[in-house]
Amino acid sequence: MVELEQVRMHLNESAFEPSRLVAEYVAKYISKLNLYSIEELEREFTRKLSSYVGLPEEYVSTFPSSTEALNAAIRYIRSRGLRLVTVWPSFHGLLDQVRMEGVDIGFIQLTPENFELDLVKLAREGSPDKALYLPNPNNPTSNLLFNDKDTLEFLLRRFGLVIVDEAYYEFSGYTVADFVREVDNLIVVRTFSKAFSIAGARVGYAIASQELTQRLMENTPMFSIATPSLAAALGALEDIDYMKKVVEKTIKLRDDLRKEVLGLGLYAPVSKTNFLFIKTPIPGRYIAKQLAQRGIRVRGYDFEEIRNYVRVSVSRKENNLAFINALSDILKTL
Repeated sequence: MVELEQVRMHLNESAFEPSRLVAEYVAKYISKLNLYSIEELEREFTRKLSSYVGLPEEYVSTFPSSTEALNAAIRYIRSRGLRLVTVWPSFHGLLDQVRMEGVDIGFIQLTPENFELDLVKLAREGSPDKALYLPNPNNPTSNLLFNDKDTLEFLLRRFGLVIVDEAYYEFSGYTVADFVREVDNLIVVRTFSKAFSIAGARVGYAIASQELTQRLMENTPMFSIATPSLAAALGALEDIDYMKKVVEKTIKLRDDLRKEVLGLGLYAPVSKTNFLFIKTPIPGRYIAKQLAQRGIRVRGYDFEEIRNYVRVSVSRKENNLAFINALSDILKTL
């Protein structure tokens, strides 16, 4: 039996290959893999990343993936004896991380259907002995949870620590990174996996006050980022124009795909990410299973609040068309 080739639209990966400079920089440093670290590479990467973020180097720390940046933040939360809370639905991968680190977590429900922050509930749950995790834009709902200074200042006053996950920052264009100059209870987490097209390199970073940055670095092992990964990330930073073109193409493909979804009579919120969150007339798990049988992988959920949704990564035009055609066929059978 010939195995059907799968179209990957389930992990929010970039649909585009990395910049050619990524391969060039990896090749440049590959002969030095006998060394644990290369100071020249680390200095140049930190300098470039600082320039990209627009903050001094002391405000930025690098990790082997944004997952590990979050893990460092969770360890810091545990060391301070804080209780972690997050909105729901939000990034479900956080649940496994807090379980592994032995940190308690609570949930504040987003408003139904439009998945917006409920500031009344946040005010009620806020406390100096709690840390709040917010993906902004939110995964899986694809929308910005906030985009104004007043909301951020409100959250920073109510909680002892606020972690804002900006994995999709390049697609939304909104960031709170500059606030780390003013406050000591904000951590911003980002990744090279999405807009920079190097998910396989596993490189992420955190932005925080100088003191918080030091605390985060104390909660991560030495030599944790592999040399080829750091070289790949430096190559990506050396070609910002390429990244911007990838983002521009992805946004165009995303918006075109959303129009097709709406044309099928389905609902998808306006996305500020590289994926769509699509409401389905039946459980999304069933839709995902039917699509997989047609060679297209998307993500469905067992969580009650989003049971009738699928999350679909934006892919190349031909893959998006294949998804729409397959989804249309499935809907006709319902």
